[in-house]
Amino acid sequence: MNNLPKWHSKYIELISRGSMHHAYLFFGREGIGKEVLINSISNLILCENNKPVSCGKCQNCSLILSRNHPDLHTLSKEETKKNISISQVLDLKKRVYESSFLGKNKIISIPNLETMSRDASDAILKILEEPPNNTYFLMSSNLIHLIPTTIRSRSSEIEITHPSVKECRDWLSESYTENLDLAIELSDNRPFFAKNLLDLNLLDLRSNFIKEISGIIKSGKDIINISDKWNKDLETLPLKIEWMSFILIDAIKHQAVKEKAKVMSDSENITRFLGEKSDIYKLHELLSQTNELWNLFSSDTNLRKEYQLQSLFIAWERELGISSL
Repeated sequence: MNNLPKWHSKYIELISRGSMHHAYLFFGREGIGKEVLINSISNLILCENNKPVSCGKCQNCSLILSRNHPDLHTLSKEETKKNISISQVLDLKKRVYESSFLGKNKIISIPNLETMSRDASDAILKILEEPPNNTYFLMSSNLIHLIPTTIRSRSSEIEITHPSVKECRDWLSESYTENLDLAIELSDNRPFFAKNLLDLNLLDLRSNFIKEISGIIKSGKDIINISDKWNKDLETLPLKIEWMSFILIDAIKHQAVKEKAKVMSDSENITRFLGEKSDIYKLHELLSQTNELWNLFSSDTNLRKEYQLQSLFIAWERELGISSL
C-alpha cells in the first residue's frame, strides 16, 4: 500500500511552498493518517535530494526506513504509562540542543500530543519558545481542544480533513477486495480506521455490536452481561461508544428528513425505529451523554468504566427501550 496517500499531497505542497515553520500541529479525527503524513514530511525534510518528494535512496532515507536515523526523535508515552512524562521531555531536551549527527536537520515527532502530562507540556513549551536551529517539531492530536493554548499559539496548526469516499476506496482497493464499502461507511471516511476494521476483523465486532444494542433497546435484560463483556475489551470500547453515537445521529437525521436520510446500512432498522418512535429531545440528550462518555474513555481518564457504561445502557433502555415507547 502506498506510503503517501494521494489526499496527503496537498499538505505536503502547503508545507513545501514557503519557508518552513519550526513547529507544526496536525489535528483531526483518529484514523485519517496524521502519523503517516508526519513520516512523509520527516522524510522530505531529512532527505538529501532537496526536492518536494523524498528520494527513498539516500543515506538519510535509508536510515529513516530502518528506523535508525540519529536525527529523528519520536516522543510518545511509554507502554505502561498513561502520559508522556516530564522525564521523557527532559531526556529529549538534551538531544535537541546537540548538533545534528548528519549535519543537516533534526526532527522531533510527537504523535497524540494530548497524552502529555501538564509538566511535560510546560517543558515542551519552553523548547518551542526557544527552538534550536534546523530543528522541526511535527506534532499531531486527535483531540485538539485538550492541547494548551500556549503550545497551539507557537505552532502552525493544520487540520487534516477526511478524504472522499472515492479516495478511500481507491487507496484501500490496492490491498483489499471485500467489504470495502461497509468498512468505509463504518469508519466515516477515515481510511486508516477502515484499514484497521479490515485487518483486525472488526466487522464481526460490529455485527455483534448491532445484536447487543438491539437487545438493550428491546428488553434491557442483558445490560450487566453486555457491560461486563465490553469492559473486558478496553481497546475497542471507545469504538463501540462512538458507534452508539452514530446510531443516535442517524435516528435524529431520520426524524428530520424521513426516508431521505442517509444512514448506516447495517443499523438502518434500529435508527429508523428510533427516529420514528423516540422523542427528539431524548435523542439529543442521550447523544450528549454518549459523546461525553466517549470523550472520557478516549482521554483515558481514571473512572469506573463498568459503572459509567452500565449507567449509559440503563439510560438508553429507559429512554429508547420498547417498554418506554
